[in-house]
Amino acid sequence: MRDTSQKGLISHTAVLNRLVQLGYEVLLPWADHLSYDLAYYVTEEHRSFGFFVHQEVHLVRIQVKTARLLQEGNALDFNTASTVSAKRGNRKNDYRGKAECFGVYSPDLGNVYLIPVADAPKGDITLRFKNVGYQRGNRHGTWFEPYSEKIASLSYWAEDYEI
Repeated sequence: MRDTSQKGLISHTAVLNRLVQLGYEVLLPWADHLSYDLAYYVTEEHRSFGFFVHQEVHLVRIQVKTARLLQEGNALDFNTASTVSAKRGNRKNDYRGKAECFGVYSPDLGNVYLIPVADAPKGDITLRFKNVGYQRGNRHGTWFEPYSEKIASLSYWAEDYEI
């Protein structure tokens, strides 16, 4: 069993590798107290009147996370907040304003996902697989509905975020 820091290093390397494969120039922050682990620049080009060209450069900060494959094998789960110890107990801090994306690696699947921080709920997120569908349940039991446009908005779908 690997320790937490080794798991984090593996995920960090996997996300870095995937971004480099996609052609991004990846930056590594010098300080370890920052709320992001990697960064890259995106250049957006805007045209006015068909010939004036204006370029804007944006820094995309990435917080790397390790996903856990759920026991049923139907979804991935990861934390979207950091836990900070305080005198009055632990509190969770989210990454809004501190990072633009979560770079998530699943060691079970070998896949990398890029999820905007603004899209993720505070605490944790579950990425479901479209081929499994959406799990529903009530007092009579649990069943799965196949992926369809009708249920598309009910969940976060792993395939939509895979890079």
